[in-house]
Amino acid sequence: MIIMVDTSKFQNVASRIEQRLIELDNIREEIIKLSRKVVRNAGQSIENLHNKNFEQSKEKLLMARDSLSEVSKYLKKEATFQQIGIIGVAMQEYAEAKLLYELIMNNELLSFEEIGINEQYYILGIADLIGELRRHILEKLVEGQTDEAKKFYEIMKKLYGSFLQIDYGKNLISEFRRKKDTARVLVERTLSDLFVAVQGKKLEEKLKGE
Repeated sequence: MIIMVDTSKFQNVASRIEQRLIELDNIREEIIKLSRKVVRNAGQSIENLHNKNFEQSKEKLLMARDSLSEVSKYLKKEATFQQIGIIGVAMQEYAEAKLLYELIMNNELLSFEEIGINEQYYILGIADLIGELRRHILEKLVEGQTDEAKKFYEIMKKLYGSFLQIDYGKNLISEFRRKKDTARVLVERTLSDLFVAVQGKKLEEKLKGE
């Protein structure tokens, strides 16, 4: 006698699993959409800051923060979403924008706790900050503000010096080695640009005095 297996129970389970997967996929899409908003608004905040549109820069930064906060809420409920690559990009971009804004506007360097992201993305944000500081320094040199340029170069140099102390990052943080090498080149080039600008200013002042 053949005993039939009742599969109706699995059909019910399969239906519930499908509904759960649909729900998770919808959340995943929402996280991706929010993360893209973070990246976009953080980038616009940086551009506005360089263009001296300070209110717009702050507004975009707050928009990025709010979107990232929504992402964090989803991550607390479902840890599996941590694997979505764009989340890390969003955290890194937000860190870069927030760090730059606070440095330029408030002369303050925030910690990763104050920004509200983990150490990995903070470190990568610092690496990208070095590039934005170079841009800011060059803008100050163009404006003839060599003292301001020197001030931010000192910040840039010290950040890179601290960066060098982190040795284990090359094994644990993606892109760490590449970003460290890029930062070194940027610091060296900025020093060269600063030297040329300072010497040019000295020559200009000497000629005016004659």
